[in-house]
Parts: sequence; structure tokens; C-alpha cells
Amino acid sequence: MATMITSECINCGACEPECPNNAISQGEDIYVIDPLLCTECVGFHDHEACAAVCPVDCCVADPNNVESEDVLIARARELHKDVDFGQNFESRFRAGAEKAAPQPAATTPEAKREAAAQPPPLQAAPTPKEMPKPAAPRVAEKAPSQKPAAQAPPPPKPPKHFPGELPTGFPELLRRFEKKGPLTRTLPRLFIFLLQPFLGALPHQDKKELERAVGSSFVFSAAGATGLNILLDMVLYSLVLMAVAVAIAGLGVLFSQRINHYILIGVLLGFVEGAYRLREGILKVKPAEEMSFGAAAYGLPLSFALRPFMAQQTGVVRKSVVPVDGFYAKEFADKIERERRYGNAYSIEDWGEAYFLRMEFPKRVPDIGLPVRSELPDEMPDYDYDLMLKDGHFIVKGRCPDERIRKISSSIAAFPPEFTTSIAVQEKVEGFSHRFERKLLEVLLLKEGKAGGDREGPHL
Repeated sequence: MATMITSECINCGACEPECPNNAISQGEDIYVIDPLLCTECVGFHDHEACAAVCPVDCCVADPNNVESEDVLIARARELHKDVDFGQNFESRFRAGAEKAAPQPAATTPEAKREAAAQPPPLQAAPTPKEMPKPAAPRVAEKAPSQKPAAQAPPPPKPPKHFPGELPTGFPELLRRFEKKGPLTRTLPRLFIFLLQPFLGALPHQDKKELERAVGSSFVFSAAGATGLNILLDMVLYSLVLMAVAVAIAGLGVLFSQRINHYILIGVLLGFVEGAYRLREGILKVKPAEEMSFGAAAYGLPLSFALRPFMAQQTGVVRKSVVPVDGFYAKEFADKIERERRYGNAYSIEDWGEAYFLRMEFPKRVPDIGLPVRSELPDEMPDYDYDLMLKDGHFIVKGRCPDERIRKISSSIAAFPPEFTTSIAVQEKVEGFSHRFERKLLEVLLLKEGKAGGDREGPHL
């Protein structure tokens, strides 16, 4: 009978590479075996390889598809026409045949001579299929205590739809509305372009928000603005030191050789500060897209001064929570993950005709210091979620569907198995579209009067 995979399958993927016929593939929910390709490993092994490596013993014989050894070896020969299986092919039907009872000893001289003429069974030349032995040690490697971290990712689920969601696809709506922020007009973009050397002094997050709001690396980019600001600071610091020299020694110092010392010190200060701001690229050889471009000495005060302007022009309504800004040790990542579990790791931008929401869902299972932690995967499974527009709020509900994790997390305060986040919007929203990929939820909330013919269902 052909082999089948039961519903206890955990999608670990251990069986797929073991099949000599490529009969195992990822199905909609679990791995499946094609009965037209399965030979129960007859001709290759004296056991079923998939059952040997399965950590949960879900590869079993199919009682509804009984097949004999002759049928299975015929199928193997049809599938592998270039292989000579011979008559001594391996088969689970023959397992243990070598342990048959010994033949009675020959008593007559003729029988003794015939027995002596026969070569010992163990001296027979092995066939090509007898030489490679089955990988029996794999059974130990796939012990049930192994973490499910090596599980193959499940197939993508069909997209979810909610009341109030627009029928138009998310990518199409994103292309329609993403370029309509305040900084997409000509005059503000020209203003930002001319002020790049000055705006490059801002902290990294402010520059990235400005870069995203502008939408053009030619007009403004965090990397380019930082480089221009470093050059500007070499001049600016020199001018500041020259002003200090005039305040101390009078205007006459400007026309003496001593002023060169102040200029040199200013250039060196700007250079040293610039090297420190670019240290990730200099010391760690990170590419520009992975670097964090630090602020100048006056960047933080400048950020506070420009915050109202930045909020108005970039459209940032709320930034994603950063529990300890600038701290990148293990505890920092844990705190961000905690905010994800509570539904607090999200940002909102006002794009003029729509709001754009980005929410990060939990990515890692926390190290909670319990003995059962070794039985849990390292990566958090995808949350189930629900979206709703209600009374001027956009509500996101997230829920961990893994019962093993829920059973443990329900008793730990810092590890809630689900969350509900209610987000107030300043202007009325009449429809939305969303996308959920790689534990990132992106939602486009269209303001009243902007959805047009894209509305579906009753007005909210």
C-alpha cells in the first residue's frame, strides 16, 4: 500500500529530500505524497525513508491504497529507467528475510559437494543498490525533542478581507496615493533640496522620515545630506572658532597668522565628528542602506526646533515606539519585541488624501526562562488578525494561533497571546485596504470623499 501523511504533520520538511522518487511536496496545509510516484522505497531501501526521519510518526501506510511488491518495483523501474535494480533489490517486504532459519546440513557426499560449490551468501557481490546503506542515523537526528525551528515555512494564506475594505488591490491604491504628500509639490521639494547640507545634521530617524516623505533620493537622501553636512560643518566650525577669536583678541586677529590655527582646528573638529558619524561604514564596512547616519553636535536641538515643521510637511502623525533610542544590545531588541506583542510598534503618516499605517507584528518567541522554552520555535508564527473601522477609530486585533505558545503566554504578563490596538484618526475615514507580509501590516486609510467608486459595502 502507498504511504500517506496524516494531519499530525508539523511541516518540518524532513521527509521531502529523503524520497527517492520526489513523490513528497508541500500541500496547502501539510506535506502530501503522490500515490502515483510512491514506491514505498522498494528498490532503494528496506524501509520507508520518510517514516524513518519523521519526528512525529505521521508517515503511515494508506489502508485505502494497498499495493504489492511487484507493483511497487514495476513502478520504480518505470520511474527510474536508467537504474538496474536486479533481482536482489531492497524492499521492506524482504526486511528480515536474511534472518531466515538455517538450512539442514547436507548428509550425502553429493549434497556436500554441491554445497561446497555454492559461494557463501555473504560473499556475493553487492548490487549497485546494496552498496549505499540507508541513512538510519537520521532517525536519531530527528528526535521528537528537536525544536520546530527548522520547519519549512507554511504556504502563504489567501488574503483576508474585512467590512469596509475596498475592492481595489492594495498595490494599486498605494501607487495612486503614495505620491500625494505635502512634499511632493515643486516648491517644498526645491526648498528641501537647497537645505540638504543643513538638514543633514538631523538625527537618523528624522532624515529617513524626510527621505520617505520626499520620495526621491535626488531631492533628498539621508546618506547624501549627511555627507554634505559634514563638509558644511568643517566650514561652520571654523567660522564659529573665528568668531570666538575675534571676541577674544579683536578684529585684528582676522588679518594675522593666528587665525589659521582656528581655521585648522575647526576643520579637524568637523572631520573627526564626520568620521564618528560614518563609523558604521568606516569600521564595519556596512553599505549605505544599512548604515545609521548620526546627528551633528547641534542636530538634536535642531530636531526639536523643526519638529512642528517636520510633522506638518512629512505627514508623520505617530512614530513607531523606540524604547531606548541608540541602544542596540540584546535587551534593546527584547524591548522592541515586547512592544510588538502589545501592538504598540506602529507608525502613521498623513499622505494628504489618505493615512498610511505600518504595524510590526511579533517576530521572535521571547526567552522566558522556562523548561518548556526548548519545545517552542524561535520564530513567532504569523498572527491571525482582524481589522475594523468604528467611531473614528481604526482597530487592529492580533492573536497568536499556536496553542502551545498561547498555553504558556497566557500565564506571563509580558507575553500576551493577543492584543487590541485602537488608533484614532484626525479626519474621517471611509474605506481602507491592507497588506500583511513577513509579519508587517500595512494599511492605507482613505479619507472621506477620496475612495470614490472604490467603496464597498455600507458607509462607515
